[in-house]
Amino acid sequence: MKKKGILLFVCCLVCTLGFSQNNTRFLTVEPNHSTIGFRIPISGGLTLVTGKFTEFDLELSLANGDWTQAQASFSIQVKSINTGIDERDKHLQSPDFFDVEKYPTITFVSEKITAIDSTHFVASGTFSMHGIEKNISLPFQVLGAEGNTIGIQIRTSLNRVDYEVGGGFQHSTMPDFLGNEVEVEINFWTKRDKRKD
Repeated sequence: MKKKGILLFVCCLVCTLGFSQNNTRFLTVEPNHSTIGFRIPISGGLTLVTGKFTEFDLELSLANGDWTQAQASFSIQVKSINTGIDERDKHLQSPDFFDVEKYPTITFVSEKITAIDSTHFVASGTFSMHGIEKNISLPFQVLGAEGNTIGIQIRTSLNRVDYEVGGGFQHSTMPDFLGNEVEVEINFWTKRDKRKD
């Protein structure tokens, strides 16, 4: 009788572990429906320059829909910066700003995710840009989910000077031409990550 009880317990445990593994989803970004954009004030705030990065990647593992147990990382190819003006983009890629030859990627790797409510969370982790790493807290919202399709929205700001991006840049006529605070707008639409199959 005891042997049967132990055997039943082991079977239940195996089934439970198998169920948990099967419910871990490995997701990545659907680039056609995702954006990484930014805007920065110029001319003392008289206007804004807006832009985006067109090449990026996301790796997200989500077990049983529990975001506090999720692991996430994303990377951005800095060479893909696009502000709509080729000459300006080339300047931003140069050593005056991002120096893409030396620092080709911007990355974030989560270490902990905390729930604020059922749809709002904060991902704490390591952010790296222009060769400088900092621990940051990245707020995000889950806009909706249907299977492997999840809408994730991030709204935050970064101080470019903290990462020495354009730290030595001086405009020819305006000393305070370029603002320091950069507003970041990210929308990820996810899909199954076939690399994990």
